[in-house]
Amino acid sequence: MPQLLHQRVAVVTGAAAGLGRGSALSLAAAGASVVLNDIDPVGLETTLSLIEKDGGRAIVVTGDVSVTAHVTRMMQAAVEAYGGIDIVHANAGIGQYQMLEEISEQDMDRLLAVNLKGALLCAQHSLPHLRKRGGGSLIFTSSVQATHSLPGCVVYAATKAGLIAAARTLALEVGKYNIRVNTISPGTIDTPMFQRDLADMNIEEVEAFRARVDRANALGRVGLAKEIGDAVVYLASGLSSYVTASDLVVDGGFKAVKSFS
Repeated sequence: MPQLLHQRVAVVTGAAAGLGRGSALSLAAAGASVVLNDIDPVGLETTLSLIEKDGGRAIVVTGDVSVTAHVTRMMQAAVEAYGGIDIVHANAGIGQYQMLEEISEQDMDRLLAVNLKGALLCAQHSLPHLRKRGGGSLIFTSSVQATHSLPGCVVYAATKAGLIAAARTLALEVGKYNIRVNTISPGTIDTPMFQRDLADMNIEEVEAFRARVDRANALGRVGLAKEIGDAVVYLASGLSSYVTASDLVVDGGFKAVKSFS
């Protein structure tokens, strides 16, 4: 990958696996120094090893994005290690799929705290650092479920739709500082979260489910974390210098098909 992000510093939350790891690897391959954040130290060390194996630079900062002190510590670590912050991919998120009448208040609070509040805290506490650099790129991970959801995803979908609205509004607040704010909305991507959904199925059920997923998008396959990571590089780089307040859908055509039968 071309060194589109040479001498840039990127913070990626949820970087221990899945979309966050894909983002971190792509950003590092594009030349960025990456600050890796997650609550899973083992997964973070794996991501760090993969980056360093390919000659990239990264550090690990464990912490919970829903806790302000953890977020400010992460931002400060980025500044101390690399001198500033240019890119923030507020990606950390959790999935909890239950009908609204069945989900507990505790689980609802955790979804809102991590998926929505956590991303907003990352934005809030990175903005002073982005301004000091003369601008930058802030990216939230939303989901196609923000606009094309399924039963059992009410709270999850609400958090992801909230990120689109927040990004659009924040872009208006910070555009004068040359800070761009966008969301990326993945479709079905082969991540540990997706594999978890398959874990309790037998072979026939897995094959039937994957066939349904394949039929539900124009490209006829599940996406890869790297494909989301490469889209993040686009939003983080000068290639998207006139793109802000936008939602970049990377779903293999799921929203065009609009069927999961």
